[in-house]
Amino acid sequence: MEHATIVAIATAPGRGAIGVIRVSGPRAKAVLQRLAPGLSPVPRVATLSTLRVDEAVVDQALVLFFPGPKSFTGEDVVELHTHGAPRLLNVVVQAALREPEVRLAGPGEFTRRALMNGRVDLTRAEAIVDLVEARSEAEVKSAAARLEGALARVLEELYQPLLQLSAELEGTLDFPDDAEDVGSCAPVLNRCLEGARRLEASARAATQVRQGGLVVLYGPVNAGKSTLFNRLVGAARALVDDEPGTTRDALEATVEVGGQLVTLVDTAGLREGAGRVEALGMERTRQVLQEADVAVLLRPQDAGAELETWRAEVPDERRLEVVGKADLLDRAGSVPAVSGLNGTGVEALLALISARLGTFDGEALVAGARHLEALIRVREALERARDALVGSTVEVVAGEVSLALSALGEVMGLDVSQARLDALFARFCIGK
Repeated sequence: MEHATIVAIATAPGRGAIGVIRVSGPRAKAVLQRLAPGLSPVPRVATLSTLRVDEAVVDQALVLFFPGPKSFTGEDVVELHTHGAPRLLNVVVQAALREPEVRLAGPGEFTRRALMNGRVDLTRAEAIVDLVEARSEAEVKSAAARLEGALARVLEELYQPLLQLSAELEGTLDFPDDAEDVGSCAPVLNRCLEGARRLEASARAATQVRQGGLVVLYGPVNAGKSTLFNRLVGAARALVDDEPGTTRDALEATVEVGGQLVTLVDTAGLREGAGRVEALGMERTRQVLQEADVAVLLRPQDAGAELETWRAEVPDERRLEVVGKADLLDRAGSVPAVSGLNGTGVEALLALISARLGTFDGEALVAGARHLEALIRVREALERARDALVGSTVEVVAGEVSLALSALGEVMGLDVSQARLDALFARFCIGK
């Protein structure tokens, strides 16, 4: 690993009250002496100091010094908490770059150095970028749990018995006369397979957290769908009018429900005798309903024979039925009522949608597509190994266990290729 010292602005672009400049490497303290001559920082204690560039005072900043290896990157690290003027931050960075063997950091290079120096494992490194990019409460909780090490511990609980099992099977190949029957490893193999299945399920749950659900509002014309859509979105996105058939296409927006993001869709109302363009909108409604995770049927309280026709558009397990325009009702009914106009019943509706979608419960630890793909290979290899216990050779069982171990190692960051690391850290912002 190269020994250059790296520097970068660690806060988001644009003006702000505070800006943070991060320096890491063997010359981090020399950079600090250039910017704050005579300062003797106490490790891990914030010190108010005057920053100078070419002997001119440019700012007063809080200075933090973290000597390696007990720092984020495992190297000497300096953080300068300055005022957040972009021009000021750039002046300080350019001054730091005048120090010999100091260069600008690349995307994610601070975290990459932390990984290479053993300060974080790959699951925690990925959690950092996922936490920065989190768009919902559920994503924040999932990434924070992984950053704290929850995923690393779960993976280790599967990796160690798999490693031991692989070693025993390889020993059987090397010393066949002393080996026990291959069927004796069935209990351990079955436990590992069960663990792999739980991890795969966690990965699929995480995919749901990241992608969110699809919630579709549908029902007859003038049921209050567009008004409710605007209320849930928090903006007048859909046109609202007393004239039937105002909505003629599906309108989408992203909202947060129960801590996770969902795509909310307002659709054209269903009715007989619609014109050609409105009929096209109704066809679009039916297409979207086929994909919906939750379809909210908004209907009148006194719906007659048409009610069963509307219900038939969506299976019971995906349909949530509510009465619209609750602000006009003079009595309560057995079906929950909601009003987009004054907000009556909206919170209750969101709770019902959240319950149907399923909320994050701390188990969706696995990060995303890369993890899911590898864990599928782990589970499939272990299933083949289990099946091979009957009628196949030790070599086959050992080979499948080795494939499972290798795929699990990819998730943990063991023997990960340089290309995979380059792809991962390209997602990071500079300064992280």
